Amino acid sequence: MKEEDIVRNAQRGDRHAYEILVRTYWSKIYRLAASIVGRDEAEDVACEVFLQAWRALPKFRLQSSFHTWLYRITVNFALRRKKKMDREEPMEFVEFPEEDQEPSLRDIEAAACEREQRSLVAQWVQQLPDELRTPLLLRFWNDLSYAEIAEILGIKETTARMRTASALKRLAVKWVEVFGEPLERRQSG
Repeated sequence: MKEEDIVRNAQRGDRHAYEILVRTYWSKIYRLAASIVGRDEAEDVACEVFLQAWRALPKFRLQSSFHTWLYRITVNFALRRKKKMDREEPMEFVEFPEEDQEPSLRDIEAAACEREQRSLVAQWVQQLPDELRTPLLLRFWNDLSYAEIAEILGIKETTARMRTASALKRLAVKWVEVFGEPLERRQSG
């Protein structure tokens, strides 16, 4: 069954159809919420998003894709939640373990260095203003196209590209300030 048919059934009140949509999008919505508000709040945000979506579903007019509509609800709700939160500690990104392998000492050292770098980058990302951070997270942590980002945020596609580029430039400047050389040089040398 096509997603559009599942959405239409859910719009008519079919809870089983909506459950299929929730199962399909839960992890993506959770990850997006976690990238904005942190892991501690992500599950609550995801639950609220799906509750809001269920209530608003009868008004959804299949003019955009369901996932784009759901991402827009998530971004809006998560940003409102984030503004209410009075966080002083930096947010950590959700890490998913790779295959089980016994690491060498060199692997452990590299992982520790990489984890420290990721932690710094996560702090820098959280320090970006919402209008730069959100498109960056949607693009690189949620793998959305610029067209989808523009639709979700209600901006032009060129604006989504420019804001993402601005965010990346700010992160690159921070990287050079801390590590003294551009990321590309560090990796290849």
